[in-house]
Amino acid sequence: MSTLQSQVIQSLNGLSDDNLRFLLDMIQRFMRPADSASVLPEKKRRRIGSLEGLNLIDADYDIDECNDEIARMFEEFDI
Repeated sequence: MSTLQSQVIQSLNGLSDDNLRFLLDMIQRFMRPADSASVLPEKKRRRIGSLEGLNLIDADYDIDECNDEIARMFEEFDI
């Protein structure tokens, strides 16, 4: 075990179970080793916060109807 690994393990001492669960969840989600066989194939990956491909607006909704209202909201900002 490397010195750095030992330091990480020592820093976990005294943390609550909730904190340890949170850290473990973050490690499992975001810090997988590069050689991990469990890495998702490229087309199954999604960036966090990416909404691409999700149908978030009703098909009958015309977003352009709001252009005048949006323009009025931003008039004061001189964009």
